[in-house]
Amino acid sequence: MTAAAGEMGDGGERRRPITPLPRGAGTALWDAIRADLLDRIKRLEFAAGEQLPSEASLADGYGVNRMTVRRALAELARAGAVRTEHGVGSFVAPQPIRHRIDDGNISLLESMNSRGHAVRQEHQQVITHPDPAATGDQGVPGLAQLAGVGLSSPSELWTFPAFPGPLVEYRYKLLLDEVPWCRSFAVLPSQLVPEDWDRDKSVFNAVADAHDLQLRRDDRRFSALAADARDAALLDIAVGAPLLLLSGTNVDQHGRIVAYIVHRIRGDRAEYALHVPR
Repeated sequence: MTAAAGEMGDGGERRRPITPLPRGAGTALWDAIRADLLDRIKRLEFAAGEQLPSEASLADGYGVNRMTVRRALAELARAGAVRTEHGVGSFVAPQPIRHRIDDGNISLLESMNSRGHAVRQEHQQVITHPDPAATGDQGVPGLAQLAGVGLSSPSELWTFPAFPGPLVEYRYKLLLDEVPWCRSFAVLPSQLVPEDWDRDKSVFNAVADAHDLQLRRDDRRFSALAADARDAALLDIAVGAPLLLLSGTNVDQHGRIVAYIVHRIRGDRAEYALHVPR
């Protein structure tokens, strides 16, 4: 069964009928179907949350077998464009939400709360690391590997010259409007960690309030990587789905490093924006 010509999609756009696609040289049928469905999603013929036609209907419309359609849907799911519920069907995934990292806030939690989104932190672990100076280590380069990430440069050391002593590492997950957004790690000097942090705010704002500091984002580095099994389990995505790796530091009003952060962010959920001054 093909979609009727002129039918309106939930996104308000006129939905084109699903018909056999031209067989372009060098393009596999499943990839052509993937591209066509993705184009329809971007054109809002299928809106976020809307269920796509069944595999059987798509196979009939495109004039292919169900395995070809299944491969196309699997690739769309891997890319985060759709989500598949076993025995139910495939649904258009929510569109990415833009996060402005130059909005004056110190964390995603405060940024998104100010825009009316609900942000929730789920903490997995809190780990105390010994003072690098006391153990003879030159920084803690292994800390990133313990957290399941890699430092972007071997010269980067997770040290706090202005705040010597043990370090505290937080491992947590952030949910945006109850949808997993990222798997995160933050490392701070133990002497700055507030005792009465209720976790309704970010740890960075709690530090600022407890010590009368003005914190801001400092350097930020972005790279791409594929989700591993742990990411998939925590973020409700497929192994191999695209992630955005964000790492960097937060500093106080004196330019002193007060936190190192690493976020493994769902590539289908996030769009980062930054205004470049003239």
